[in-house]
Amino acid sequence: MLLLVLVAFVAGLVTAVSPCVLPILPVVLATGADGDRRRPYLVIAGLIASFSFFTLASVQVISALHLPSSALRDVAIAVIAIFGLTLLVPAVNRIWERATVRLQGVGGRLMGRSSGGPLTLGQPTEPKHGSVVGGLMTGLGLGLVWTPCAGPILGAITSLAVTTPGSGSTLVLVVAYAIGAGLPLLAIAQGGRALIGRLRLRSTAGWATRAFGALVIVTAGLMAVGADTAISADLTSALPDWTNTLQALERSNPVQSALSQLAGHDQSSAAPGSNSSAANLPNLGKAPEITGIDHWLNSEPVTLASLHGKVVLVDFWTYSCINCIRTLPYLESWYQKYEAEGFVIIGVHAPEFAFEHDTGNVQSAIARFGITYPVAQDNEFKTWGAYSNEYWPAHYLIDASGNIRAEHFGEGAYAETEAQIRGLLAEAGQAALPTSTTGDGPVPIANGQTPETYLGSARASDFAGSYPGDGSHDLTLPASLQTNEWALDGKWDISSQFVTTQAAGDKLQLKFRARDVYLVMSAATPVTAHVVVTGASSASVTTEDVSSTGLLTVSTARLYHLVHLPDQEQATVTLTFDGPSVQVFAFTFGS
Repeated sequence: MLLLVLVAFVAGLVTAVSPCVLPILPVVLATGADGDRRRPYLVIAGLIASFSFFTLASVQVISALHLPSSALRDVAIAVIAIFGLTLLVPAVNRIWERATVRLQGVGGRLMGRSSGGPLTLGQPTEPKHGSVVGGLMTGLGLGLVWTPCAGPILGAITSLAVTTPGSGSTLVLVVAYAIGAGLPLLAIAQGGRALIGRLRLRSTAGWATRAFGALVIVTAGLMAVGADTAISADLTSALPDWTNTLQALERSNPVQSALSQLAGHDQSSAAPGSNSSAANLPNLGKAPEITGIDHWLNSEPVTLASLHGKVVLVDFWTYSCINCIRTLPYLESWYQKYEAEGFVIIGVHAPEFAFEHDTGNVQSAIARFGITYPVAQDNEFKTWGAYSNEYWPAHYLIDASGNIRAEHFGEGAYAETEAQIRGLLAEAGQAALPTSTTGDGPVPIANGQTPETYLGSARASDFAGSYPGDGSHDLTLPASLQTNEWALDGKWDISSQFVTTQAAGDKLQLKFRARDVYLVMSAATPVTAHVVVTGASSASVTTEDVSSTGLLTVSTARLYHLVHLPDQEQATVTLTFDGPSVQVFAFTFGS
């Protein structure tokens, strides 16, 4: 744990001097422009507290208050804009100081004390007293809008915060990261203050303070339209990458092993050896119970306790995940072959997108993929959290005594998994088993293949040019795309999880390298899309979803098969939609 705390602290230090800090830098510098000399400390303290708390609990807060996902960010931007106005307009500053000093006085009385002695609400006070509350509020706002560059350590912290809320270890790591990030920012704020003082700008009619105020307001405006994220992404791409050493440290075996153990995985035993007989499978501990399930499909509710004496495979999946979909034929084959011998599969459906919470959509997917084993809807990620799972797909193989004996994450190793199933069935007393026929098939992900690509603002990557951010936009396709890049043309509405067509003729274009291209889409009423593939050696790209004339009908929320080529190659696919309201989530690929 100490290693992870140190790495998290160092990751914070490096993040704070990387390009992704530039969108909040004007506000940080402005904290030292004028006012109480304590203000930079208070702002950074607020940033550390806010970033730590909302990294750990933003999902729970939004859910408990029934707020839109952007509400907290909008409030934070408003606080930052007010801070800018206090620097730009002296009258606003006086009103703000009086308001915050009253808040400070009320807070002091509620706690049985008041900083600086008793306060009378109607009594004039020195403006500097209000800087305590005002500085903290500004810092709280910064912590909400700052989106640091996520390396492996921050990605792991975020995942743990969602799946294991309330974890003391996660709290320690996120605070260590936030403190690491806060120290350089404090130094920047103090350095700016010292420079202004040395140049004697603070005595020149306050013009420097007003200039900082204007800069902060412009920054808040950019944040309000989502331009800060786009600017950060552009700068991160354009400026030299000086974080390679940190990335290597975060991905080193000791750090990855410590993260896996923190998440409940023991790397030393999770991957079984080549000899997959039951005698050679380690005991990874008692399997957590299936818990917090919203609905059971294909079955009445099932517990592991009721399956004592059977061999169980718990499969975490979600129906729009191509990697999950490609494992389903193997799972169904094993279930059909070994069910009579005491083998059970429980498919735990943990949704990645909002539409995957819908029971009807999951039932349609079950029918489409021919799944006959029990499926549990884990919409609240309760069972996911109980297993400390982090992956789609993920398989946990449980013996007749209820112990986890093998784990596998991702695709592949099908022959080995079947051998493990057979070994555990034999261990449970099944002497005569059907013949094993599973082969491992092709490598699921080919070298150089385009990676999974999300289109919504929360996880968008590889957009050609500056990503427009949330809201309605008129967009134009660029003259050309680089490999793995995508672009939009026409009127599009962008939100956190998906982009939505707004008019007939809207286009989506992607330059890819793969054999198969899939796209997660949804439409409340059927909409036709025209699919055109250019640059491919094959003249025909017909799939089960795209006709020989290139027509595709988007209706239910699912994964649509756009392109199938004889071999992996580089090409461009363009979709032109005949109507509005098609929600487009993510591209996935196959080899």
